[in-house]
Amino acid sequence: MEIEEKREKYREKGSARNQIFTALVATVPTFTYGIQIGWLSPMAAILKSAMTPARAPLTGGDISWMAAALPLAAIVGIPFFSYSSDRFGRKISIILCSLLSCVSWIMKLTAGDAGTFIAARVFAGLAASGCFVVVPVYIREISEDAWRGALGSLVMTICKVGVIGVYALGMSLSYTTNQAVYLTICGLHVLGFAFMPESPNYLVKIGEETKAAKTLAWLRCRRRDDPAVRDEVTRLKLEHRAFLAMPKITLMSVVRDRPAFSALRLTLTLMAMQTLSGCFALMNYAADMFARAGAEWSPDTLALIMGSLQLAGSAFTTVTIDKFGRKIPLALSSLTVSACMAALATCFLLPTAPRWLPVLAVCACILAYGVGLAPVPMVVMAEVFSFELRARMAGASMAFSFFCSSMTVLFYNPAVNLVVVFYTFASVGLLGFIYTILWVPETKGKTLEEIQAHWKDKNPPPTFV
Repeated sequence: MEIEEKREKYREKGSARNQIFTALVATVPTFTYGIQIGWLSPMAAILKSAMTPARAPLTGGDISWMAAALPLAAIVGIPFFSYSSDRFGRKISIILCSLLSCVSWIMKLTAGDAGTFIAARVFAGLAASGCFVVVPVYIREISEDAWRGALGSLVMTICKVGVIGVYALGMSLSYTTNQAVYLTICGLHVLGFAFMPESPNYLVKIGEETKAAKTLAWLRCRRRDDPAVRDEVTRLKLEHRAFLAMPKITLMSVVRDRPAFSALRLTLTLMAMQTLSGCFALMNYAADMFARAGAEWSPDTLALIMGSLQLAGSAFTTVTIDKFGRKIPLALSSLTVSACMAALATCFLLPTAPRWLPVLAVCACILAYGVGLAPVPMVVMAEVFSFELRARMAGASMAFSFFCSSMTVLFYNPAVNLVVVFYTFASVGLLGFIYTILWVPETKGKTLEEIQAHWKDKNPPPTFV
């Protein structure tokens, strides 16, 4: 009797336990994506050596094509996952991400030539597109407002855990054992996620309101007849009815809808800030920066340092984002990255600069990037769109992000004038800081209606808090 009373009291109060568990399980594909983007660093030397699992050692050109295949395939896969998540549901699409990763790891286990390895990276890229289109949306839709920021930032935090994991395993296990471990993780996720709930928003969309209420009750650890659960289902139904009353969604309808277009403009700007700040290029050429500073570390050690700094920053944001909000981490991150890029430019401009300064600037830059510019745009992207636009606009934002990333890497070239390059990156960071302070609305703890109300005002004031 006493146990039953405790259970009843627990259900009345509610808990975030099931939300956190579901979000962690949902981020396994982003963990796998972290493994995929870090995989080439410890494995490239093996693939090009006499110990290669292929019939003949791969060339530098083969490795370059393997590196390029993933982001190019991701761009191609984004429209498919934008469609599938609306047509077949978030749950099925997340499972498909892990299935594609399984195909990738199987091909790497059995590959005999460069073409098969490149094809494996194509499947990895297709899975990656689903990670950043579907997973953030799913987590946003299962989370209550008080936990939305912290759980949303898990996407990038878990990704960084994957990056560190592949470097650690790559240095300690054989090639075949590595691939078998990664394949097992993806296979277990395919089986395990089949038992996870579908997004309540999607269930309301397809008319499964009873299932939506049951899912929300489980996620919130409340009774199905709890007023909070009933109110949330009612709100989802009203949102869906409002959508059904709207004309068919087209590009022009998004442009004419002031809140929708403003949200799209915001997310595209945040993605530009994230990628054009130069941090992605800096991580690719960190070895060159440390070598110029006289720091001689192995590629694997260097990769672990970069991944650990990003993980530390992202983990900090996961814990604090619902306390400090979105604006403060994003603004401070942009300003710090700008200062670090300016410091790097000055090091190349003044040969007498201390040799330790580039090392400090690179480390501080990567840490600051992990705190704000890496996770916050993903969180905001999932918060500012209505259910019907969420997957499509997330797809458009991520396609733009992948494009900007490729342009940044092309722009950064150690052979060109690095003073100009780093001062340009510093300028982007400074502009991002100003934009964040003046025009990015704070979304912490707000409902979609409260967020969109900011843009319904014809002349919204600058939002300083």
